[in-house]
Amino acid sequence: MTNDQDILVIVLAGESALVLCDLDGKTGGMTLREKVSLPGVEGACLGMPLATNPAGDRVYVAWRGKEKRLFTFALDTAARHLAPLSDAPLPASMCHASPVAGGRHLATASMTDSTIALSPLAPDGTASAPVWSDAAPFAHCLIEAPNGLLYAPSLKGHFVQIYALADDASSLRPVARQDAPDGSGPRHILFTADGATAYLLSEFAGTLTAFDVAPKAGTLTPRQTVSFLSDGEKAKASELCLSPDERVLYASERNTSQIFAYRLEDARMHLMGAFPAPDCPRAIGLDSTGRHLIALGEKSGDAWSYRIDGDGMLVPAARLSVGAGPSWVLAFGPANKSVGAC
Repeated sequence: MTNDQDILVIVLAGESALVLCDLDGKTGGMTLREKVSLPGVEGACLGMPLATNPAGDRVYVAWRGKEKRLFTFALDTAARHLAPLSDAPLPASMCHASPVAGGRHLATASMTDSTIALSPLAPDGTASAPVWSDAAPFAHCLIEAPNGLLYAPSLKGHFVQIYALADDASSLRPVARQDAPDGSGPRHILFTADGATAYLLSEFAGTLTAFDVAPKAGTLTPRQTVSFLSDGEKAKASELCLSPDERVLYASERNTSQIFAYRLEDARMHLMGAFPAPDCPRAIGLDSTGRHLIALGEKSGDAWSYRIDGDGMLVPAARLSVGAGPSWVLAFGPANKSVGAC
């Protein structure tokens, strides 16, 4: 693996497998290197979430078939190889996973089963069965903010629930709630590095909302909302990601298969442009340098790469057929630095 090359890990929900691809840091070209099946399962399931540990040498996949499982893989970026290490039971069909508490636990969320959970991560990075789980109506993700609180958008409850970790990080307790407009469908949330601003993507309304985040309490105060589509168009917004310099916010919309780019300036979101994407772009993510964006077409089975120009606009670079139902992508740089889709 050279200094101008990333490894992409892409999960295929339609094949119960992971694929590894090389991403050329100069051209954006992609090459399929390896396909690895999930041990002991077969067939297809709903879109599987993908996550990594802080060291970037472990990859976690939540299988959403009949028997819900959490798989741990070892990632060797030098050898461009994934090896299964372990699997553990999950209490629900998890649609999102992310490390929390300094990498001590993996937080998972299930929209269909209205459940959130915390799975311990061992010193060797393997994930085990959850030590805690609780009801969380329609939680689509569970994200730790820089303030140490966790935020769970409720897709069909139309609110964002805020949680605090217990002192030993083994459980959560609700501390606040931010309501969203009825029918809007809060799906994914992310935060600026300083934690002062949050951006919420709402699936059914097709909107992005910027919030001011209270420094200690972590409560959310709406600042601005923008809509992707014209009035009357049905939205199915999916994913958002923030450029490393926090100057541009990208969001994908599945019904029109587009990626929208917003310039962040003077505490406001300004539409820069809308760019064609593969059919039903469920997942988008940045490479380890922030110079390329990857979009996955859940219906087409394609990965598209884009070069990000100096203004943050997307310039098509390459296309690659990766397999059935790609639903998540992570990029790993030469030093195992990883960048996720959410």
